Amino acid sequence: MSWSKAVRALAAGAVVVGSVAGAGAVSAAPPAPDLVVTAVALPPGTVGGQQVRFGVTIQNRGSAPTPAGTISGIGFQVDGRLVTWSDQFTDSLAPGSSVTLAAVGGPSGSATWTATAGTHRLRAFVDDAARIRESNEGNNTLDTTFSVAAGIANRVQGRDVVASVAPLPVPSLSATSVTGDLFAGCTDTDGVLVDGTERLLGAWTVGNDTFASTKWTGGLASVPAGATRVRTGVSFSQVLYAYQGGLPITCAAGQTAQFTRFAASSVRTTRYAPTSTGPGTEVASVSTPVDVDFDVQP
Repeated sequence: MSWSKAVRALAAGAVVVGSVAGAGAVSAAPPAPDLVVTAVALPPGTVGGQQVRFGVTIQNRGSAPTPAGTISGIGFQVDGRLVTWSDQFTDSLAPGSSVTLAAVGGPSGSATWTATAGTHRLRAFVDDAARIRESNEGNNTLDTTFSVAAGIANRVQGRDVVASVAPLPVPSLSATSVTGDLFAGCTDTDGVLVDGTERLLGAWTVGNDTFASTKWTGGLASVPAGATRVRTGVSFSQVLYAYQGGLPITCAAGQTAQFTRFAASSVRTTRYAPTSTGPGTEVASVSTPVDVDFDVQP
Protein backbone atom coordinates (compact mmCIF):
# COMPACT_ATOMS: atom_id res chain seq x y z
CA MET A 1 0.00 0.00 0.00
CA SER A 2 1.34 3.40 -0.90
CA TRP A 3 1.90 6.08 1.70
CA SER A 4 -1.04 8.15 0.46
CA LYS A 5 -3.44 5.16 0.55
CA ALA A 6 -2.33 4.35 4.10
CA VAL A 7 -3.00 7.89 5.20
CA ARG A 8 -6.43 7.85 3.57
CA ALA A 9 -7.29 4.50 5.28
CA LEU A 10 -6.25 5.80 8.69
CA ALA A 11 -8.30 8.95 8.16
CA ALA A 12 -11.39 6.91 7.19
CA GLY A 13 -10.99 4.71 10.26
CA ALA A 14 -10.74 7.76 12.45
CA VAL A 15 -13.98 9.12 10.94
CA VAL A 16 -15.78 5.82 11.60
CA VAL A 17 -14.55 5.65 15.19
CA GLY A 18 -15.48 9.26 15.73
CA SER A 19 -18.94 8.67 14.32
CA VAL A 20 -19.56 5.70 16.60
CA ALA A 21 -18.30 7.59 19.63
CA GLY A 22 -20.45 10.57 18.72
CA ALA A 23 -23.53 8.43 18.29
CA GLY A 24 -23.03 6.93 21.76
CA ALA A 25 -22.74 10.37 23.33
CA VAL A 26 -25.89 11.63 21.64
CA SER A 27 -28.06 8.58 22.60
CA ALA A 28 -27.11 8.58 26.32
CA ALA A 29 -30.20 9.67 28.32
CA PRO A 30 -29.77 12.51 30.81
CA PRO A 31 -30.31 11.71 34.53
CA ALA A 32 -34.01 11.70 35.46
CA PRO A 33 -36.24 10.64 38.39
CA ASP A 34 -38.39 7.50 38.23
CA LEU A 35 -41.32 7.36 40.66
CA VAL A 36 -42.94 4.05 41.60
CA VAL A 37 -45.54 2.95 44.15
CA THR A 38 -44.06 0.41 46.55
CA ALA A 39 -46.92 -0.08 49.04
CA VAL A 40 -50.57 0.83 49.62
CA ALA A 41 -52.06 1.18 53.12
CA LEU A 42 -55.56 -0.19 53.76
CA PRO A 43 -57.35 -0.17 57.15
CA PRO A 44 -57.89 -3.72 58.47
CA GLY A 45 -61.40 -5.09 58.86
CA THR A 46 -63.07 -2.53 56.60
CA VAL A 47 -66.87 -2.66 56.70
CA GLY A 48 -69.56 -1.10 54.55
CA GLY A 49 -70.25 2.56 55.34
CA GLN A 50 -66.77 3.15 56.76
CA GLN A 51 -64.93 6.30 55.67
CA VAL A 52 -61.58 5.05 54.31
CA ARG A 53 -58.51 7.25 53.85
CA PHE A 54 -56.01 5.57 51.54
CA GLY A 55 -52.26 5.81 52.10
CA VAL A 56 -49.31 5.03 49.86
CA THR A 57 -45.52 4.78 49.88
CA ILE A 58 -43.66 6.01 46.80
CA GLN A 59 -39.97 5.72 45.92
CA ASN A 60 -37.68 7.48 43.47
CA ARG A 61 -35.78 4.73 41.64
CA GLY A 62 -34.33 7.10 39.09
CA SER A 63 -30.92 8.71 38.70
CA ALA A 64 -31.94 12.27 39.58
CA PRO A 65 -34.08 13.90 42.29
CA THR A 66 -37.60 15.10 41.63
CA PRO A 67 -37.75 18.88 41.15
CA ALA A 68 -38.40 20.84 44.34
CA GLY A 69 -41.69 22.71 44.32
CA THR A 70 -43.36 20.26 41.94
CA ILE A 71 -46.18 18.07 43.26
CA SER A 72 -45.51 14.34 43.40
CA GLY A 73 -49.21 13.60 43.14
CA ILE A 74 -51.04 10.32 43.74
CA GLY A 75 -54.49 9.40 42.49
CA PHE A 76 -56.51 6.65 44.20
CA GLN A 77 -58.96 4.79 41.96
CA VAL A 78 -61.49 2.23 43.19
CA ASP A 79 -62.84 -0.08 40.49
CA GLY A 80 -61.57 2.30 37.81
CA ARG A 81 -63.08 5.47 39.30
CA LEU A 82 -61.00 8.26 40.85
CA VAL A 83 -62.16 8.66 44.46
CA THR A 84 -59.39 10.57 46.29
CA TRP A 85 -55.93 12.03 45.75
CA SER A 86 -52.79 13.27 47.46
CA ASP A 87 -51.28 16.51 46.17
CA GLN A 88 -49.53 18.00 49.20
CA PHE A 89 -45.96 16.70 48.72
CA THR A 90 -43.72 19.15 46.87
CA ASP A 91 -40.29 18.37 48.39
CA SER A 92 -37.46 17.07 46.24
CA LEU A 93 -37.20 13.29 46.53
CA ALA A 94 -33.63 12.07 46.11
CA PRO A 95 -32.79 8.89 44.17
CA GLY A 96 -33.43 5.83 46.36
CA SER A 97 -35.56 7.80 48.85
CA SER A 98 -39.14 6.99 49.81
CA VAL A 99 -42.02 8.89 51.38
CA THR A 100 -45.40 7.80 52.76
CA LEU A 101 -48.41 9.98 51.95
CA ALA A 102 -52.16 9.95 52.59
CA ALA A 103 -55.12 11.24 50.61
CA VAL A 104 -56.01 14.88 51.31
CA GLY A 105 -58.82 15.53 48.83
CA GLY A 106 -61.05 14.11 46.17
CA PRO A 107 -63.63 14.88 43.46
CA SER A 108 -66.39 15.15 46.07
CA GLY A 109 -64.33 17.40 48.34
CA SER A 110 -63.63 14.58 50.81
CA ALA A 111 -60.31 12.85 51.44
CA THR A 112 -62.10 9.59 52.23
CA TRP A 113 -63.95 6.93 50.25
CA THR A 114 -67.22 5.52 51.59
CA ALA A 115 -66.69 1.77 51.62
CA THR A 116 -69.28 -0.49 50.03
CA ALA A 117 -69.59 -4.22 50.65
CA GLY A 118 -67.86 -6.53 48.18
CA THR A 119 -64.47 -7.07 46.53
CA HIS A 120 -62.77 -4.02 45.02
CA ARG A 121 -59.63 -3.15 43.05
CA LEU A 122 -57.62 -0.18 44.29
CA ARG A 123 -55.14 1.46 41.92
CA ALA A 124 -52.58 3.91 43.33
CA PHE A 125 -51.19 6.12 40.53
CA VAL A 126 -48.10 8.23 41.28
CA ASP A 127 -47.48 11.35 39.19
CA ASP A 128 -51.05 10.92 37.98
CA ALA A 129 -51.12 14.41 36.45
CA ALA A 130 -47.77 13.93 34.61
CA ARG A 131 -46.12 16.91 36.29
CA ILE A 132 -42.66 15.25 36.41
CA ARG A 133 -40.59 14.06 33.44
CA GLU A 134 -39.42 10.54 34.34
CA SER A 135 -37.00 8.07 32.82
CA ASN A 136 -39.79 5.45 32.84
CA GLU A 137 -43.40 6.59 32.50
CA GLY A 138 -44.83 3.07 32.41
CA ASN A 139 -44.33 1.94 36.02
CA ASN A 140 -46.40 4.49 37.95
CA THR A 141 -49.28 2.29 39.15
CA LEU A 142 -49.81 -0.43 41.75
CA ASP A 143 -53.04 -2.45 41.89
CA THR A 144 -54.40 -4.06 45.06
CA THR A 145 -57.53 -6.15 45.62
CA PHE A 146 -59.37 -5.85 48.93
CA SER A 147 -62.68 -6.91 50.45
CA VAL A 148 -65.27 -4.95 52.43
CA ALA A 149 -67.64 -6.73 54.79
CA ALA A 150 -71.30 -5.81 55.01
CA GLY A 151 -71.80 -2.88 57.37
CA ILE A 152 -74.98 -2.29 59.39
CA ALA A 153 -78.57 -3.33 58.75
CA ASN A 154 -81.27 -1.98 61.09
CA ARG A 155 -84.69 -3.39 61.87
CA VAL A 156 -87.25 -2.73 64.60
CA GLN A 157 -88.41 -5.56 66.85
CA GLY A 158 -91.02 -4.50 69.40
CA ARG A 159 -89.52 -1.57 71.30
CA ASP A 160 -85.97 -2.44 70.27
CA VAL A 161 -83.73 -1.59 67.34
CA VAL A 162 -81.74 -4.65 66.27
CA ALA A 163 -78.66 -3.87 64.18
CA SER A 164 -76.89 -6.59 62.24
CA VAL A 165 -73.18 -5.76 62.07
CA ALA A 166 -70.05 -7.18 60.51
CA PRO A 167 -67.93 -9.01 63.10
CA LEU A 168 -64.77 -7.21 64.18
CA PRO A 169 -61.80 -8.75 66.02
CA VAL A 170 -62.03 -6.13 68.80
CA PRO A 171 -64.90 -4.79 70.95
CA SER A 172 -66.71 -1.78 69.54
CA LEU A 173 -69.45 0.65 70.55
CA SER A 174 -72.71 1.68 68.94
CA ALA A 175 -75.01 4.69 69.13
CA THR A 176 -78.58 4.38 67.86
CA SER A 177 -81.14 7.13 67.35
CA VAL A 178 -84.73 7.11 66.13
CA THR A 179 -86.24 10.11 64.32
CA GLY A 180 -89.95 10.73 63.89
CA ASP A 181 -93.02 12.79 64.77
CA LEU A 182 -94.41 13.05 68.30
CA PHE A 183 -98.20 13.14 68.77
CA ALA A 184 -100.50 13.79 71.74
CA GLY A 185 -104.24 13.95 72.26
CA CYS A 186 -107.08 13.82 74.74
CA THR A 187 -108.33 10.53 76.19
CA ASP A 188 -111.61 9.82 77.93
CA THR A 189 -112.08 8.17 81.33
CA ASP A 190 -111.50 4.76 79.75
CA GLY A 191 -108.18 5.89 78.26
CA VAL A 192 -109.54 5.93 74.70
CA LEU A 193 -108.39 8.69 72.35
CA VAL A 194 -111.15 11.20 71.63
CA ASP A 195 -111.65 11.58 67.89
CA GLY A 196 -110.25 14.79 66.43
CA THR A 197 -108.05 15.65 69.43
CA GLU A 198 -104.74 14.17 68.30
CA ARG A 199 -102.20 16.78 67.26
CA LEU A 200 -98.55 16.89 66.18
CA LEU A 201 -96.20 18.21 68.85
CA GLY A 202 -93.18 18.26 66.53
CA ALA A 203 -90.30 16.26 65.09
CA TRP A 204 -88.02 14.53 67.59
CA THR A 205 -84.90 12.40 67.66
CA VAL A 206 -84.48 10.08 70.63
CA GLY A 207 -81.42 8.06 71.51
CA ASN A 208 -77.91 9.11 70.51
CA ASP A 209 -76.10 9.86 67.26
CA THR A 210 -72.67 9.83 68.90
CA PHE A 211 -71.09 7.67 71.56
CA ALA A 212 -70.24 10.44 73.98
CA SER A 213 -70.58 11.28 77.64
CA THR A 214 -74.20 12.36 78.14
CA LYS A 215 -76.94 12.17 80.76
CA TRP A 216 -79.17 10.59 78.13
CA THR A 217 -77.78 7.08 77.75
CA GLY A 218 -80.55 5.75 75.55
CA GLY A 219 -79.35 4.12 72.37
CA LEU A 220 -75.81 3.44 73.60
CA ALA A 221 -74.49 -0.12 73.61
CA SER A 222 -71.29 -2.17 73.66
CA VAL A 223 -70.62 -4.66 70.86
CA PRO A 224 -68.39 -7.60 71.91
CA ALA A 225 -65.60 -8.79 69.63
CA GLY A 226 -66.96 -11.13 66.98
CA ALA A 227 -70.60 -10.11 67.58
CA THR A 228 -72.91 -9.90 64.58
CA ARG A 229 -75.92 -8.28 66.27
CA VAL A 230 -76.59 -5.54 68.80
CA ARG A 231 -80.00 -4.87 70.38
CA THR A 232 -80.82 -1.38 71.69
CA GLY A 233 -84.04 -0.34 73.41
CA VAL A 234 -85.83 2.84 72.32
CA SER A 235 -86.06 5.17 75.30
CA PHE A 236 -88.25 8.28 75.49
CA SER A 237 -86.74 9.68 78.69
CA GLN A 238 -85.70 12.83 76.82
CA VAL A 239 -89.27 13.43 75.63
CA LEU A 240 -90.83 12.80 79.05
CA TYR A 241 -88.32 15.16 80.67
CA ALA A 242 -89.06 17.90 78.12
CA TYR A 243 -92.82 17.74 78.78
CA GLN A 244 -92.75 17.15 82.54
CA GLY A 245 -94.54 20.49 83.00
CA GLY A 246 -97.48 19.21 80.99
CA LEU A 247 -98.55 18.78 77.40
CA PRO A 248 -99.50 21.87 75.35
CA ILE A 249 -103.02 20.56 74.75
CA THR A 250 -106.32 21.81 76.18
CA CYS A 251 -108.81 19.01 76.78
CA ALA A 252 -112.46 19.08 77.72
CA ALA A 253 -113.65 18.33 81.25
CA GLY A 254 -113.20 14.69 82.12
CA GLN A 255 -110.50 14.21 79.47
CA THR A 256 -106.76 13.82 79.97
CA ALA A 257 -103.91 15.07 77.77
CA GLN A 258 -101.59 12.19 76.93
CA PHE A 259 -98.94 11.17 74.44
CA THR A 260 -100.55 9.05 71.76
CA ARG A 261 -97.65 7.82 69.63
CA PHE A 262 -94.22 8.45 68.23
CA ALA A 263 -94.32 7.85 64.46
CA ALA A 264 -90.76 6.79 63.64
CA SER A 265 -89.52 7.52 60.11
CA SER A 266 -85.84 6.52 60.32
CA VAL A 267 -83.36 4.64 62.48
CA ARG A 268 -79.67 5.52 62.53
CA THR A 269 -76.92 3.33 64.01
CA THR A 270 -73.29 4.45 64.15
CA ARG A 271 -70.45 2.13 65.17
CA TYR A 272 -67.19 3.22 66.76
CA ALA A 273 -63.85 1.50 67.23
CA PRO A 274 -62.67 2.37 70.76
CA THR A 275 -59.23 3.70 71.65
CA SER A 276 -57.41 4.10 74.94
CA THR A 277 -58.65 7.70 75.21
CA GLY A 278 -62.29 7.36 74.18
CA PRO A 279 -64.77 5.96 71.68
CA GLY A 280 -62.27 6.47 68.87
CA THR A 281 -63.01 6.57 65.17
CA GLU A 282 -66.28 5.99 63.37
CA VAL A 283 -66.34 2.60 61.68
CA ALA A 284 -69.70 2.70 59.92
CA SER A 285 -72.98 4.60 60.00
CA VAL A 286 -76.27 3.64 58.38
CA SER A 287 -79.66 5.37 58.36
CA THR A 288 -82.62 3.08 57.59
CA PRO A 289 -86.14 4.31 56.69
CA VAL A 290 -88.87 2.81 58.89
CA ASP A 291 -92.61 3.26 59.39
CA VAL A 292 -93.28 2.25 63.00
CA ASP A 293 -95.41 3.72 65.78
CA PHE A 294 -93.97 3.57 69.32
CA ASP A 295 -95.76 4.07 72.61
CA VAL A 296 -94.08 6.94 74.44
CA GLN A 297 -92.72 5.25 77.56
CA PRO A 298 -89.46 5.57 79.51
